[in-house]
Amino acid sequence: AGAGAEEAATFDPIDHIVFAVGSGGTAAGLALGSRLAGLRPQLHGVAVHHSPEHFYELIDAEVSELSGGSFEACAREMLAIYPGGGAGYGVATPELMAFCAETARQSGVLLDHTYSGKALYYFAQAARAQPDRFRGKHILFWHTGGALALFAKTDELLSHLPPGQVRRLKLP
Repeated sequence: AGAGAEEAATFDPIDHIVFAVGSGGTAAGLALGSRLAGLRPQLHGVAVHHSPEHFYELIDAEVSELSGGSFEACAREMLAIYPGGGAGYGVATPELMAFCAETARQSGVLLDHTYSGKALYYFAQAARAQPDRFRGKHILFWHTGGALALFAKTDELLSHLPPGQVRRLKLP
């Protein structure tokens, strides 16, 4: 709650927080932490496997446990969960890999194909479908890591970048 109160006093309010939902822990923590800190951003989780329904039930149980029963069955009030499993857990389509490569090229931010890449890719699709809802808003993308997963997709990721722009580090 301390970090949330500090953030609220220092920055423009965050309207939306976007993140991957893999186990439900990040979603439960952000939902409960936001509520307890008195912050009201709209939370957008992208389920990288399983259905959104599965995660609503799981997050309700986690929030209830973490809050000592103070909050019951409130996941749907606290967040929206979008389907983002795509071709399957840890499986990347060529479109997803191209999106991750383009994001890295334009921003320098690496996105993996299992968690953060899928979260941003599928949220971007939802945002494009409802541009007025997000235009001019402060959106925080909560990058949950996953860089190690990129090692398995190095060649595919590099194939989407211009030749000579990226080099592999060769260690002795």
